[in-house]
Amino acid sequence: MLTRFIGITGLKKSGKTTTIETIVPKLAEKGLRVGTIKVAFKDVSIDVNQEHYDVIRHRNSKPKITMFKSNKETVVFYNDEMNLRDSLKILGKNLDIVLIEGFKENLKGLPQITLLKEEGQEKEFTSDYTVAISSIPELSIKSRHKLFVDFDNLADVAEKTALPLFPELNCKHCGYDTCDLLMKEVIAGKKAVEDCYILGYENSEVQLKVNDNVIPCNVFVQDIFKNVITGVLTTLKLEEMELTNVEINISYKSKKEKKNE
Repeated sequence: MLTRFIGITGLKKSGKTTTIETIVPKLAEKGLRVGTIKVAFKDVSIDVNQEHYDVIRHRNSKPKITMFKSNKETVVFYNDEMNLRDSLKILGKNLDIVLIEGFKENLKGLPQITLLKEEGQEKEFTSDYTVAISSIPELSIKSRHKLFVDFDNLADVAEKTALPLFPELNCKHCGYDTCDLLMKEVIAGKKAVEDCYILGYENSEVQLKVNDNVIPCNVFVQDIFKNVITGVLTTLKLEEMELTNVEINISYKSKKEKKNE
């Protein structure tokens, strides 16, 4: 199953964090594996508390990744700048749905639930990516906008309208010039995720990924891959295992790396 993402947007103090705190346990009760992301609106750095200041010293030595491990939790720091899409790919592995808190400008290209802080903000704070409008109970804001949803129903909205990351290959097989245009049509209910030529193959028995991008394979090619791998497993006497998933990763050296050898 593809990991799906949805943003929770709105002005500062509009209740974005409160909304996520409310939605997460409701989704978890349905058996969904849920993740959350907070997108900061300014350049900040976060570390564990000062009792574990050695973590800061580790990070200051400029490794690529730092992990803090205790009996209570595990925290991983990626110590370089990363765009949102790349971070979503990392966090999204083995999750069903990810909720992302941020402003609508930060979450462009993702379906979004917009929270109102005051009446009359619908037009200003919605966009083609908006799937619902709501307000936390403390603010008691109501709206006649067609996308307005009661706060208590937002978990259901998130589950139904969250979408996987579109490939951004702009291959035009779907009939649109860009993946973004197709996504907007999916959000509007005019198209489905399966209309994406790439994502339509994501649930195939055989998936081919090149540089983390899915490459669609027709049934004939899938059968070739599957039969070859099954033959290899038979040679290794692994065919009697109860197989559910087999992964092969092949690394290629760049031309520059080969030249430097």
